[in-house]
Amino acid sequence: MSNFSLNKSELKSKYDVIVLGAGVAGLICGTFLAKHGKKVLIIERHSIPGGYCTSFKRKGFIFDAAVHHIGGCGKWSVVGRCLKELDISINFQQLDPMDSIHYPSFSIDVPAEIDDYVDLLMKRFPSEREQLSLFFKEFTRLYRATFSTERHEMLIKYQNLTYKEMLDNFFTDEQLKMTLSAQWGYIGSPPHEVSAIGMCQMLVNYLKDGAYFPVGGTQNFSDTITQKFIDYGGHIMLSSSAEKVLTEDSIIKGVTTQKGEKISADTFVSNIDPKQTFFRLIDKNTVDDSFLSKVENMKESVSFFLLYLGLDDKIDLKCLKRGFYHTSNNLNFSGSDWFYISVPTEVDSSLAPDNKQIISVVASSRDDYDDIDDWAVYKNKMKEHTINYLENLVPDIQNHIEVIDAATPKTLHRYTLNSKGAAYGWAVTVGQTGPNRLPHTTPFKNLFLAGHWTNPGPGICAVVSSGWRVANMILNK
Repeated sequence: MSNFSLNKSELKSKYDVIVLGAGVAGLICGTFLAKHGKKVLIIERHSIPGGYCTSFKRKGFIFDAAVHHIGGCGKWSVVGRCLKELDISINFQQLDPMDSIHYPSFSIDVPAEIDDYVDLLMKRFPSEREQLSLFFKEFTRLYRATFSTERHEMLIKYQNLTYKEMLDNFFTDEQLKMTLSAQWGYIGSPPHEVSAIGMCQMLVNYLKDGAYFPVGGTQNFSDTITQKFIDYGGHIMLSSSAEKVLTEDSIIKGVTTQKGEKISADTFVSNIDPKQTFFRLIDKNTVDDSFLSKVENMKESVSFFLLYLGLDDKIDLKCLKRGFYHTSNNLNFSGSDWFYISVPTEVDSSLAPDNKQIISVVASSRDDYDDIDDWAVYKNKMKEHTINYLENLVPDIQNHIEVIDAATPKTLHRYTLNSKGAAYGWAVTVGQTGPNRLPHTTPFKNLFLAGHWTNPGPGICAVVSSGWRVANMILNK
């Protein structure tokens, strides 16, 4: 891993733009600005860039912390186009099938091409054939509408609907509805809560543009963007955090860091939790009350338990398909558990030494963040629960584990300061999607918000799009 961090002697006292947080949106925004000649400083509290899109090493195994693949990396889609604009080249493996969906009563492999998927569903659910055709046409139109700058009629039509309500309007077959909802874990809210628009953005992006794995692991994705940012003259301070954001009237003037540096800029971008920004860094007496109460009343998305296993080379994982494993056939019960299981070494064997293998598991968590008193007890309980589930799929797995590590919502909070360890910024509910999510602009004329707390929402593709948008807003100002 490269050392990107700036030498203290090179730090300037003033920049054109300061970005708080080196999550993917902050990196993309900063790189666009630097490419266009702006003097940009990114400040990041972690020792590596990338936010959730990072990796860590244990005994020669490279584990992806929280992002397991990336949508929209084809050359015509958002991530692909963005990387091309920035002159960044990253080696991706396209995943095919895109995913596998497992319920106790049935399983389906989701092909990498949307047309193949629609054909597969039509064969499997012949009575819903016509409705499937109508649904996917509508779904694709709605997806396109999310990129439009005006309030598109499709957005108005669906802005108050949950994804479950949308499915109920088209289909009667429960198994088909379960299939089309199975991947809700990528966005964090179950079908009866998640916004139809939010689910559409995530799902169509994967179905149309595929899912990709950056060779070498997800840290490679973040590192490559960071390196390009530096090549364009950008400065980044890692292991460094803002202590205070200084304001005057409705203008942000500068930041002071934990180490006492005072740095000013013309424009600021916050790629961190808005609660941190407006309740901790900025004196809240200087912020518009209605804006503060909006931030205060928004609800965070779920967080997860993550398990990382490094296995010896004696175990056969061929039968373990990457995808969502639901433990119940009842979709309406939000307490039903699911596991997202992947074997990244199937895609990229360089992540583990000597033909050994890795299993990564994301497990849904029913416990409310504020109700957990003892995190060590919670961690052990979830470890056991997850390994017991894996035993059903890969008998004898316990005897092949060489490295075991785990992360809880508390871990996610520790590295990002995301409120309650939120995995997806604000929950993607009807009341917090589109115009109801936080806008990029703030009550301060020169402070912008980027990342999964703003539009379009969570997921690497969405935050790339958000960072790109904010850079354009600043460049066109």
